[in-house]
Amino acid sequence: MNRNIKDISNLLSKLTARRLFNFSKILCSYYLSRITGKANVSGMPVSISMEPTTSCNLRCPECPSGLRAFSRPTGMLQPDFFEKVIDELSPDLLYLILYFQGEPYLNKNLFEMIRYASQKNLYSHFYQCTLFG
Repeated sequence: MNRNIKDISNLLSKLTARRLFNFSKILCSYYLSRITGKANVSGMPVSISMEPTTSCNLRCPECPSGLRAFSRPTGMLQPDFFEKVIDELSPDLLYLILYFQGEPYLNKNLFEMIRYASQKNLYSHFYQCTLFG
């Protein structure tokens, strides 16, 4: 089976009635906001991005993490905070991205986070930083 089809099938397998209803609330609030010209927000996030770490072992010239030029502290996402957020959002959440600017593999708890998200029936995705030279 094609890898893309397997991936789409995996994502669709995470859909529940509650998650579909949440998505419909978000979509309706978007169109209502467009029609009325006033912000109308209902529903919970369908997708979130969490940063496993802000640290990186590469020095990519275009990346604040690689340049060590963050205006915020460098650190690791703590498992207890991760689990608290996932517990709160997982009934409505469908898609979890574990990446922002750091190298996810540097967080020793990355695979436990992925396992925890999987136990909550979330589709998880993360990126690995690579240096193209």
